Amino acid sequence: MSDWADGVTTVPIRTASPKTLDRISVERGLGFDRREFGRIRHYFRTAGRDPTDVELAGLAQSWSEHCSYKSSRPFLRRAFASLQPPSRVLGTGDAGVMRFGNGFAYALRIELHNHPSAVEPYGGSATGIGGILRDVLAVGARPIALSDPLFFGPLDLPESRLPRGVKSPR
Repeated sequence: MSDWADGVTTVPIRTASPKTLDRISVERGLGFDRREFGRIRHYFRTAGRDPTDVELAGLAQSWSEHCSYKSSRPFLRRAFASLQPPSRVLGTGDAGVMRFGNGFAYALRIELHNHPSAVEPYGGSATGIGGILRDVLAVGARPIALSDPLFFGPLDLPESRLPRGVKSPR
């Protein structure tokens, strides 16, 4: 890995083997699986250069579980694929906006994070409400109420049944 400017490093991924990509992902805490890192490598091969560590960290953040719902995306698609939006829907951007009565609308947003989460049990709890407020404000609405339910797995779930690296609900 070569020095670039001000401590930014170029990470040689264009010619890296899948095992090397796995090692880079683990060592740098990027969380990319082989398919994701393959897409990134393809992009940078096309661009004719290797990424910087800053670029990889930015991609890791935007492709993280927190930002892109990696593990729940297939379930969400299956659950909502058949729903047709009613004619009262005014927008489906950061928050859903629906017509309500004469000249009024409401914006509704839910956050799909289970917080406190196994990935970030303490800081994650602020993410739910903060993200909801941000998204409601982003569509020009004024928040009037918030709900922040906490959901935990079964407290008696044996540690042996938890995925590796996941903290116990207890």
